[in-house]
Amino acid sequence: MYIDPDRIDKAAAYRLLISLLIPRPIAWVGSRSAPGGDPADPEGPGVDNLAPFSFFMGVSAEPPLIAISVARGREGRLKDTARNILQTGVFSVSMVERPHLEPMHRTGADWPGPEFDAVGVPRAPCARVACPRVADARVALECTLHQATDLEAAHLLIGRVVAFHIDDALYKDGAVDLSGYRPVARLGGASYATLGEIIDLPRVRL
Repeated sequence: MYIDPDRIDKAAAYRLLISLLIPRPIAWVGSRSAPGGDPADPEGPGVDNLAPFSFFMGVSAEPPLIAISVARGREGRLKDTARNILQTGVFSVSMVERPHLEPMHRTGADWPGPEFDAVGVPRAPCARVACPRVADARVALECTLHQATDLEAAHLLIGRVVAFHIDDALYKDGAVDLSGYRPVARLGGASYATLGEIIDLPRVRL
């Protein structure tokens, strides 16, 4: 079958793309609006936000960079995550493991207040950036905005990792130990997956 993306609508293109780009890691992004962003508290520090994004990838190790893509919302409006990051220049990424699957999924809804409170997700302050992270996430990253590209329908946001949070029990030989790590991946439609068979292939050196 041959499909011309210019001949199908946006929804069809999205459905096809997310069904074939699998599995995708999930960035559970914590951010905070600029000071005074809460109409009920104009002198306050801002409103916390938590939302999942699966258009998420590593970009570079030197410096350590990751990227998320945040699509625009209804009528082309910026979603809270994109607006917060563009205004404050910081965000966190908590990695989603199996115990977090249901609460992570629920934070994707359009809650009227902070998702941390609405869904009951515990938050913790970041060490180097002014926004929250998921308190019981065993792996989390603190990021500063390195580069933002407006793609019209979405923003590509590249973050520089300025701090890693890794549970001691998961850290082994300078890496996250897969024997105890239970990450969740996004599939197409309403489907998710966990780690299945793990295949080790040493690097080919010629």
